[in-house]
Amino acid sequence: MISVRTLALVLAAVLTVGSPCALAQLTITERLSLTGTVEAVAGGRLTIRDDEGGRHEVRVQKADEQSVPLADGRLLAFPANVRISGPVDPAKLKPGQVVRFRCRLSARAATDGEVSEITVVDAGDATVGVAWSHGPPEAKTAADCVVTAAVLRASKGRLAVELPPDTPFKKKTVIACKLTGGATAVIESRDLRRIEPGATVVRLEGVRLDTGDVVAKTLVAENPAATTIAARGDDALENKYRSLSAEPPTEPRLVRSPHFAFLTDVSDREWAVIRDKLERMVGLLERFFGRKSTGVVEGFIVRDLAAWPRGMLQEPMGVEKIRRREGVCFTTSLGPNRRAELYSCTDHGVIQHECVHGFCHLTFGSTGPTWLAEGVAELGNYWRDGEPAVEIDPVVMGYLQHASPRRTLAEITGPDRAAAGSWQDYAWRWALCHLLASNPNYADRFTPLAIALMEQRPGASFEAVYGPVAGEVAFEYDRFLETVGNGYRADLAAWPWKARFRPLAAGARITATVRAARGWQASGVTVEKDLAYIIAAPGTWRTTKAGEPCDADGDAGRGRLVAAVFHDFTLTTELPLGAAATFMAPSAGQLFLRCADDWTQLADNEGELTVTISRE
Repeated sequence: MISVRTLALVLAAVLTVGSPCALAQLTITERLSLTGTVEAVAGGRLTIRDDEGGRHEVRVQKADEQSVPLADGRLLAFPANVRISGPVDPAKLKPGQVVRFRCRLSARAATDGEVSEITVVDAGDATVGVAWSHGPPEAKTAADCVVTAAVLRASKGRLAVELPPDTPFKKKTVIACKLTGGATAVIESRDLRRIEPGATVVRLEGVRLDTGDVVAKTLVAENPAATTIAARGDDALENKYRSLSAEPPTEPRLVRSPHFAFLTDVSDREWAVIRDKLERMVGLLERFFGRKSTGVVEGFIVRDLAAWPRGMLQEPMGVEKIRRREGVCFTTSLGPNRRAELYSCTDHGVIQHECVHGFCHLTFGSTGPTWLAEGVAELGNYWRDGEPAVEIDPVVMGYLQHASPRRTLAEITGPDRAAAGSWQDYAWRWALCHLLASNPNYADRFTPLAIALMEQRPGASFEAVYGPVAGEVAFEYDRFLETVGNGYRADLAAWPWKARFRPLAAGARITATVRAARGWQASGVTVEKDLAYIIAAPGTWRTTKAGEPCDADGDAGRGRLVAAVFHDFTLTTELPLGAAATFMAPSAGQLFLRCADDWTQLADNEGELTVTISRE
């Protein structure tokens, strides 16, 4: 069970072009300095409309990443200085968010007066505690200070924050204060996820490379009014458990949750984060498979091997995996009794991946053939509740986008008990399982197939279930690999196989509705090669929520109505149409239409057009 994340970091070290020698492989063709408006945000990419009306796709290295992926798959170490600000409603502050404010406190942590200004800060950059301006107060007095703490609760006129257990106030950890009638709150962040569509770009400095990529060096942005400042993902959990100790224990101890029991030497805070991630993952798996988890995954999560007593870790292979910053889940069965034992480093992705194996073995009796076992384990690792968009390690994504040749379906799905292989093998299995699980054309068959394979039912196989639609699956799999990226929505790109088409007689016409937030959509027309067809598409739609509406002629290509002809599982190249056009069909087949936009940014599109197709 090799760690995808660990090996991805190895690849990052090989491919990163941040060293002076490797940087010579790239050429800076232009230095940019502009202001404007953020129209769309997708992972580490921003769509910015400058003040002159030009549009720029800007790549920004996130604070928690070591590089930024370029369009050609290479990784460039190009740290960006990001500063994001903007007003928020103090009453909408969320529990766990870290705030900073000035106030007067007594020796018993009672506030004297009201708070008028609050700043929301990045949890990772904050030093939680109380900083006295001129020393702590004496008995029965109050002193000026700056409090940095996690929000416990917020409402109109009141704010309560929680300090860690090592508070100077003799075990009192909660500070409650009144807010003035005009109290304000602002964000000060360098977290790219804080930027909202519509934000003002106060300053962007960056470079354009000979690859065509624009990469930011400095980005200063202001949200006009933050609609939500809820922490996301790991940040939310880190904030939630900030009051717990971050100090590792002196020796391993037993920790438990409803579905897991481990010996570990991680801190109380890290275990709380891991526990919540694992239990959330179990909930997602239970809903996906329609089965309750049976049994408890046991094992070891190891931070420092030297801290473990000799003989406690008895599986040599497990110890070696931990030493290599990887993990493994040992599974055994004796009649109806099943056991899953984890040996893992502290990498959360590794832990989640291996615990999916444990869940599947305990619930179904096995993890199924290798393609399914590793593909589902990676699904469990990357799944985010309520977030259907793809969001995986950028190194893995870059590999899938640029690998040649690509793995075929036959290569991925057989043989049944192939070796786990490398992280590249994991990537292809994830791609297939994500497509089958997320695309509505195949999702209803994927779950029963996965269960049948893990329960080792006779006759269950990929070919038996998807053989009748092998052409459709292969076509959509190829399309998926051609267009996938972080932000991609397989449900929005699903091919409309059940649509009906008919040829048009001379002078006849047909109308079709084309939505901006979808991939290729059926026109209902079967075209004939070298015949002329007329398109009329009045109205407007949006390719970004914060952008201006555009008509079917698009804006610098984006938002343009385009077409392609499908025949015998082959799609022609895109044909640019527009609001009014006449085109010659490049081949006979079914005519498909869509709003031209990056496939990873369809979800924020809005509107639809009624398109009329007629024959001369």
